[in-house]
Amino acid sequence: MGRADNAHRQRWRRPSSARQGDIVTAVVSHVRWPCPDEPGVPARYFWAMAVDTAHQHRGHGRRLLTAVAALARASGELVMWADARESAVGFYVACGARVSGEPYVDDGSGLIVRHVVFTIS
Repeated sequence: MGRADNAHRQRWRRPSSARQGDIVTAVVSHVRWPCPDEPGVPARYFWAMAVDTAHQHRGHGRRLLTAVAALARASGELVMWADARESAVGFYVACGARVSGEPYVDDGSGLIVRHVVFTIS
């Protein structure tokens, strides 16, 4: 269970980003990909979400999540999910995600991660 496989991720939608003027302050990649915690439910997987440390705590991450959710909703997807680093789980929960399953070591990064799942309304 971990990240969406690399072959499928090659067909990802272009990354979404937040900008302040000409400066990219935050970025996230995403793709339509089934959520193992919601089998059979159309879903969007997102990964590599990052906010420049000089621009953190200004709402850029929340705006990116809102933008990805809007794209997912427009595509008929009902959930979006990620393999979140333990250190980021609190942020996602504060943004409305639920934590699913036990922590595990991600094969690609070696980090301890957990699934976070958002219901798109």
